[in-house]
Amino acid sequence: AYITLEDVRVPSSKVIGEVNKGFYYIMYNFNHERWGFIAQSTEFARVCLDDATRYALRRRTFGKTLIEHPVIRAKVGEMARQIESTHAMLELMTYQMTQMTKKEQMTKLAADSALIK
Repeated sequence: AYITLEDVRVPSSKVIGEVNKGFYYIMYNFNHERWGFIAQSTEFARVCLDDATRYALRRRTFGKTLIEHPVIRAKVGEMARQIESTHAMLELMTYQMTQMTKKEQMTKLAADSALIK
């Protein structure tokens, strides 16, 4: 469902923060929210890779394990490459977040956090 509110009046006692600053308040924590999603999804991807690797080591086709087939080995290797590169970007972003003020993070890390997600 999509809801549009136009010309809505909010009593001044119900306003949180400053009037017309809502978007700023939402964006203020955006990079930290993205960071959490990135960390969580990277770990989920590692678990999936681990499960796929264990399965490929166990499952046999045409007289050999799946991992012995070059195409499967290449696919597992590509998955590992993508996960490791994402994790490296996450670690770099984490370090940068610890070294910057909140305002610097908002301006300098927005593009990186959008890219990595």
